[in-house]
Amino acid sequence: MTLLSINGKDLVRSIKAGCVNLERNRDKVDMLNVFPVPDGDTGTNMYLTILSAVKEGEKASENSIKFAAKKISMGALMGARGNSGVIMSQIFRGMAKVFENKDAADAAELALAFKSGAQTAYEAVMKPVEGTILTVVREMAKACEYQAKSDGNVISVLREGLRRGYLTLEKTPAMLPILREAGVVDAGGQGFLFFLEGMIAGLSQDGQEAEEWKPAPAGGNLILDGNTDYISLNFQYCTELLIKGEGIDIRSVKNKLEPLGDSMLVVGEPDLVKVHIHSNHPGRVLENCLQWGELLDIKINNMLEEVHEHIQNWEIQEKEKNENEAPLKKMGVVAVSLGEGLDEVLVSLGVDIVVPGGQTMNPSTEDLLKACTQVQAEKIFILPNNGNVVMAAEQVARMLPDQVLVFPTKSILQGISAMINYEPEGELSEVIDNMREALVNSRYAEVTYAVRDININGLEIQTGDNIGLIEGAISAQGDTPEAVVEDLLRQMVGEETQLINIFYGEGISGEQADNMKIKLAEIYGGCEIDFAYGGQPFYSYLILME
Repeated sequence: MTLLSINGKDLVRSIKAGCVNLERNRDKVDMLNVFPVPDGDTGTNMYLTILSAVKEGEKASENSIKFAAKKISMGALMGARGNSGVIMSQIFRGMAKVFENKDAADAAELALAFKSGAQTAYEAVMKPVEGTILTVVREMAKACEYQAKSDGNVISVLREGLRRGYLTLEKTPAMLPILREAGVVDAGGQGFLFFLEGMIAGLSQDGQEAEEWKPAPAGGNLILDGNTDYISLNFQYCTELLIKGEGIDIRSVKNKLEPLGDSMLVVGEPDLVKVHIHSNHPGRVLENCLQWGELLDIKINNMLEEVHEHIQNWEIQEKEKNENEAPLKKMGVVAVSLGEGLDEVLVSLGVDIVVPGGQTMNPSTEDLLKACTQVQAEKIFILPNNGNVVMAAEQVARMLPDQVLVFPTKSILQGISAMINYEPEGELSEVIDNMREALVNSRYAEVTYAVRDININGLEIQTGDNIGLIEGAISAQGDTPEAVVEDLLRQMVGEETQLINIFYGEGISGEQADNMKIKLAEIYGGCEIDFAYGGQPFYSYLILME
């Protein structure tokens, strides 16, 4: 197939198809995820980020690629999860820069967009690491750019990029020692190439299956100008009906109705088809549908009236909220947590809003942004408490540069340590220094289990083994979680150690924890040992030492 240019609808369709292909393969990507611990979430984070981009992209009311790319970029940003998700959002952002003044893009311009995406992603990472998704995207873009110099076919240009991408992916273990030691390629790079495969299929004649997939409705097409004083809907009437007939071609129905509106859903069987569409001409929708059979269960709602009512209610609520709003306090804290016991600890130390998170479901940029908007404070600290959430938090800080400050805590234990030194009524500079000092002076460790076989740091780890990490580095393994705790403490406790805090997870009973506390008290009589229920999944024990 020869395709000389793409417009906004083409871009959205291709990214949707890429999302489909990544979703089908995300378990494979998750299983490649071995850094810094074999926890398996890269594929899931990338998929959820791109899904958010698709939903927002489908809101683009015009066919120009500049509008679609801008929507996609914002959707990816607000839905970004984990490092891989944030990097994907930056790739889309860089592409949108190239498309910002274009109605359509040819092969050379698409190649330039990927190059811009790679550059933007590199710029977003403070310390770029070669052998990751960054390297794969950069080399893929180079190949596209070279191919486009002599070939104007978008499909063949992207296929050349895909070929170079896989050649680069094969080399990632040689670039990143931990990949070589684990015997895998980079998970983010593989996830991106699965996405690119789907993009190509979505733009090709052989990508018909991508048309079958439809994400959940994006929630309407409300556009607010100013302070809700003027409301405009691109399509005013929500039109729904059933078509009862014989041998109905669903694709023909779609093609016929598509010019009449947006938010279209056409699903069903050859004898009964459900139609949902937002349109300014519901009569034309009904007239067109008559050619396929009898019309049943017809519903037409004026969405403009519904929106006016909704906005009026919203204005009343906002007015009441503003009247009752308390003055801003000096400082506030948003922290990511992963268990009800740990939630309580963070709140008791002064955290205002706790955002649920964890290894397999990192909060998005939008989640953190919403939490910050709920904190009534002049300065808001975000404690991501997970290395995979730091970049999403930094995106919020870029959006609110005068209000938000990120402490790049890579573990909830670092977050607890920082909060112990938090004084909300103190001088800002002193509070920041004290919290940073706490991160330097404390040590932490985690006990979890491996989700795949791996040989690392001299340890031969099998799937399901109990493993221990000291500040992110795999340092111990044992037959039981308790044995791993003892091994970790042997490596960490020194003469200067005064306090050992241990939080036990949802899979550990209170009796197990009590027995462990008694045993450790006999071994480390010179230290104060405190056990508390954390309730965290995946981690049997979390250890914080001061």
